Amino acid sequence: MAAILRGIEGGCAWFGRLAAWTVPLLVAGVCVGVLMAQLRISELAHWGVDLPVLGDRLTLNGLNDLQWHLFAAMVMLGGAFTLHENRHVSVDFIASRLSPRTRQWITVACDLFMLLPFALVMTWFSWKFTAAAYASGEGSSYGGLLDLWVIKSVMTLGFALLGLLALARPLRLMLEMRDHMTASGE
Repeated sequence: MAAILRGIEGGCAWFGRLAAWTVPLLVAGVCVGVLMAQLRISELAHWGVDLPVLGDRLTLNGLNDLQWHLFAAMVMLGGAFTLHENRHVSVDFIASRLSPRTRQWITVACDLFMLLPFALVMTWFSWKFTAAAYASGEGSSYGGLLDLWVIKSVMTLGFALLGLLALARPLRLMLEMRDHMTASGE
């Protein structure tokens, strides 16, 4: 069972690894956007066929929107990776003085009673936010990208991954603590 939970945790983190590839795209997008603005170029490409999110062309406004979309994907999907890798903000100067078992119990309690409820509430509200954008056909009002529900769904996915991680990690930790107690005869 612990192996399955580790797999779930790793699966949640995989999305963050994937989102890391948005960084070079984001840097390239910013550079191209600055160059376009300086050269007063408003349209980067025109392909004449409507594509999801992009429409039939990529304009400077669309490129600016795309930068925000890439940044949002990096942040929302990177959260689960950061938590999985234990690189999130924590109060280490206090925790370092506690026993490993006490730190595990604190992680279990915080994940189940703080992170999980927060992630569930945010998943619910972001889902409604995404559904409303989809139903209304929301797009940029200034010539940017279309189908804004796509990027809004990344918020829903990011919070759902955090929620799944906030459930899998404490269950795994409790199983490991139980197995340790059984093996040591406590």
